Amino acid sequence: MIVLIKTCILILCMTPGYSTAAGLSGYNFDQVPDRSPDQATDPLLPDELSETEAQSITSQGNPKSRVSAALKISDNRINLAYRLLSESQYKSAAQEVDVFSALVRYADNYTRKLPGSKQKDRNNCFKVIEQSIFKNTRTFEAILRDLPLNYREPAERSIEEIRNIRLRAINDLLGGGKFINSSND
Repeated sequence: MIVLIKTCILILCMTPGYSTAAGLSGYNFDQVPDRSPDQATDPLLPDELSETEAQSITSQGNPKSRVSAALKISDNRINLAYRLLSESQYKSAAQEVDVFSALVRYADNYTRKLPGSKQKDRNNCFKVIEQSIFKNTRTFEAILRDLPLNYREPAERSIEEIRNIRLRAINDLLGGGKFINSSND
């Protein structure tokens, strides 16, 4: 049997126009991800993050640590936005709100792309996401009240999306995605 397989391989390799990497021609081996196949595909981090912030997120090994790191940075960003508002730096505050919402979206997307075999990790991540959003609710509502009208509308859309992420996280935790009827999925 082994001799037959070796013979077939030898014949295929010697066939003109057929290479040993047949079927893989045009495949760029430099683009092969260096992660295990059961790992979730990592959504892109926001571009506004510093190199150290991005490194602190991507260096985390397990899903809960990665989500917690992203949410810790998002907490810092929403608090910075609140401080910037008190200094009347509205444009910078609105940008920080955008980064906050991008980090929460990152955590949510990362969690949702975890494989079904990691259900416990998924639930832990959803719990951390929900708690983080709940903890910051008063802060981002205060920011929305204090932002001038020309900056408020984009921030309102971001905050509404964050509220929907929180509802979906609760929904997935309590009812496996079937508890709350929402058209936002």
